[in-house]
Amino acid sequence: MKKIEIGALIIMFASIFFFRLFWTTFKERVEIGSYVEIIGRVDASKGRVDTINGKYPTKNIYFLVDRVPDGEKIVYGRVKKIEQSKWGTQYSLEVERYKEKKGILKEFYIDRIKKITEDYSIDLEHFLRATILGEGYLLMDSIKEMFRYTGTAHILVISGLHIGVIILGMDSLFLKLNLKKQIRYILILCILTVYVCAIGKSPSVFRAYIMAVIYLLGNILYEKVNSGKSLILAFGISLLVYPAWIYSISFWMSYVAVFSIIFIYKKIPKLKNRSVFIEKVLNAVVMTFVIQIFMTPIFYMFFKTVPIFSIFSNILIIPIASIFIVTSFLTLFLSNFYLGFLTAPLVYYSYIILIRSVDIISKIPYLTLEL
Repeated sequence: MKKIEIGALIIMFASIFFFRLFWTTFKERVEIGSYVEIIGRVDASKGRVDTINGKYPTKNIYFLVDRVPDGEKIVYGRVKKIEQSKWGTQYSLEVERYKEKKGILKEFYIDRIKKITEDYSIDLEHFLRATILGEGYLLMDSIKEMFRYTGTAHILVISGLHIGVIILGMDSLFLKLNLKKQIRYILILCILTVYVCAIGKSPSVFRAYIMAVIYLLGNILYEKVNSGKSLILAFGISLLVYPAWIYSISFWMSYVAVFSIIFIYKKIPKLKNRSVFIEKVLNAVVMTFVIQIFMTPIFYMFFKTVPIFSIFSNILIIPIASIFIVTSFLTLFLSNFYLGFLTAPLVYYSYIILIRSVDIISKIPYLTLEL
């Protein structure tokens, strides 16, 4: 492609992006007494704002309501209290009326998770819904703070790890059924699309989904997939569809992490060792270190913190979190056949080990430097 054509594409992309950014982002000043229309999911009288007055917020906004049933809702009311925290802004609303906003697939998954966790604590249900369905607002601030301080907050965000688990799990299952490659990947693409539609949009999910679709289509059409070009394409599409994500920390964390792996880590010569296990561990440490270096400016801009030694906490926590995510998806899948009870204990114990491990590590001073 000629330089003139590339320049024209960049100008066209920038023009569309800034036009959509201006018209789709929420810029009004909200004060006590302001009348607002909020779309979001209500759980136990609280929720996170998806849109406010028909536009996307440029920062995290949460809301509290009285006498509104759980579920996806369109809420109309006046703001009676405004509170600020490091996690965002919270509006307490005096609700005048509300309407249902149907999300059949998501309600189905929520119902499954509730059945899986009915014999365990409500904390497990909330943690599962946060890590599997992206409902992070259900987590207590103390839990979010622990993960933030230890530099493992990315575990609480649905990302490529989750999408990868679905692809690998389904591919292994379909291989055992002796399905042809094209049929396998078409089925995986359909299942992945249903999952993404159910959990709703988020920057990390959208990025992982687009890259996964490109990978799957490449295998279906027998084309070689370039991961770098896939990332750039996902970045451009994300900003064109949801320009307000330019203000989102999860957007930047997701893309910066994958960028550092594709364009930096893959260029570094791999460490060798006689033991395959030690070799994998050493290279995982190098990859985590590279990601940490590139993520540091993001943490500073959004949290005014610098993760100093959180590389070590990631090395310890990520394997435990991976086991939790794998067993969670397996249990969710088995619950469709009323067999979720077989692996539910594994979900519970991996959750307990994960939380206690993060709690212990969070007691170590100077993991993250507060500025």
